[in-house]
Amino acid sequence: MTIPQILLITASYFIGAIPFAYIIVKLVKKIDIRTVGSGNAGATNAARVLGKWGFISVFVLDALKGFIPVFISLHFYGQTIITLITAAVVVLGHTYTVFLGFKGGKGVATGAGVFLALAPIEIGIGLVVFIIVFFATKMVSAGSILGSLTLLIAVCAISDWFALKVLTAVIVFFVIFKHRSNIVRIIKGEENKFVRKKEKDAE
Repeated sequence: MTIPQILLITASYFIGAIPFAYIIVKLVKKIDIRTVGSGNAGATNAARVLGKWGFISVFVLDALKGFIPVFISLHFYGQTIITLITAAVVVLGHTYTVFLGFKGGKGVATGAGVFLALAPIEIGIGLVVFIIVFFATKMVSAGSILGSLTLLIAVCAISDWFALKVLTAVIVFFVIFKHRSNIVRIIKGEENKFVRKKEKDAE
């Protein structure tokens, strides 16, 4: 492994580790996102504080930090193990960020950015499923889980890059593992639903 490759992988971790949800909520509301809602430093929890635009802003920024390092790696190194390591490291940086005591988000948005670079058609299919499930259930967690599984199926069916299939399986099951408490709440019928503030006030 060359020095430029090591620098890229190291930089990818720190780019992934940028806690946009924490930063934006702190700047806008002067609140530590880890003290509200689920305590998770991700787009869904940001929405509980800032509404839909908070969700969109954090999701886009988290996706970009997944997309950019992998896109750069693809440009310089192509479909190689370096690119796949870069992809894995940037997701780990998000979920275990050094800037928040190694407690970050669940990897959905950053993972989406990673696969936008690696497998755009497949992530598009997963996104469609995410949207359908979200609007049907009002649960981001359900959409994330089923969208991730759809991504894995799509990659296995479409891609001929075997190592990408392995990485996708690892990332998808990692994301599902991070959602284990959500899965329990879904089964019990206790999972939080994403509703507008006006709807909450009317309840």
